Amino acid sequence: MKQKTAVICLSRVNGGMELASVKLARLLSTKVEVEFIARDNSYIVNKKEHFEGYNIKVHTVSFSSNLSISLIKSVREILIENKIKNIIFLGASEMKSLYFATLGLDINFIIRQGSKKTTSKKDFFHKIFYSNVDYFVGNCEYMKKNIIDILPIPKKAKVSRIYSSLRLEENILFKEYNQIIDLVHVGRVHPGKGQLEAIKACEILYNNNIKFNIKFLGDIQDKNYYENIKKYLDTLEYKSSIEFVGYTSEVKKYLQKSDVFIFPSLGEGMSNAIIESLGFGLIPIIYNDTSSPEFKDLGFHIYLTQNNTIEELKTLVLKVATNIEEEKIKAKTNHKKALEVFALQREQKEYLELLI
Repeated sequence: MKQKTAVICLSRVNGGMELASVKLARLLSTKVEVEFIARDNSYIVNKKEHFEGYNIKVHTVSFSSNLSISLIKSVREILIENKIKNIIFLGASEMKSLYFATLGLDINFIIRQGSKKTTSKKDFFHKIFYSNVDYFVGNCEYMKKNIIDILPIPKKAKVSRIYSSLRLEENILFKEYNQIIDLVHVGRVHPGKGQLEAIKACEILYNNNIKFNIKFLGDIQDKNYYENIKKYLDTLEYKSSIEFVGYTSEVKKYLQKSDVFIFPSLGEGMSNAIIESLGFGLIPIIYNDTSSPEFKDLGFHIYLTQNNTIEELKTLVLKVATNIEEEKIKAKTNHKKALEVFALQREQKEYLELLI
């Protein structure tokens, strides 16, 4: 029997890391007693349905800076009072506070990293702050290597890779081609996520008289970026083929009705959005960055740019569109493979092996 475990995510926003923390807590809660530590007034705690039906106790902490006496004290009290022995932390900014919050306690400290880090943390002070970590987990091989390259790994610690899992539909109705190419993008509206690049890439379809629609699903988290996109849309003759849906709880419905998943995003980990698109047998066209090549290595039918330019993106979009029926047949294999590679039981088992 594994001992009580706390999943910690102290971010306020709605993004991949936040959703991954909720999913991981729910996944582990069927096998071990789980408590969740989140920031007050955050997306995680404000969305009550995140933990409905799960045996997870949620704690909220309030703090104003990443190194905060309030945060140290609050987390330490939660750990002691609830006799928590395992921590899985998704984040980085609050490591200073978590170091002091766990100092002297008998804690099995696990860090889960799913996004690329670029600045080395191997200086003297960061070596101290990371000195009580027992396991570093990357959600793909690229992230595992990034951890080794960027973070100070204590001699006692181990670095591993655990692919994310998703609850994918076993029985789906593959969308039939209806003479219109339906593209979809899933991700918060923010620079770097690739919405503007995807719009520009669709110009090749319009210029070749190929009917298409493209839908963008996700919160508008950068209003200036979105306003710039709207101004750009006003200059396009194919504006009517573009729709920003915003946040939706019906992502699966949109994926079910799509042919192509276009995702020219940089700095992603093993993106849940890409995994979901594979689970619906879509044809992903994505930037060749961080973990993206691993999908290819795992045998999925996807398209990767080489130098991550809009011109390359256009070339791939046109290639897929002009051979769409054949491409859709090939992409059906993505569904079965995704069910195997990203199975819930596999991820659960691999994390349980790290717990005491």
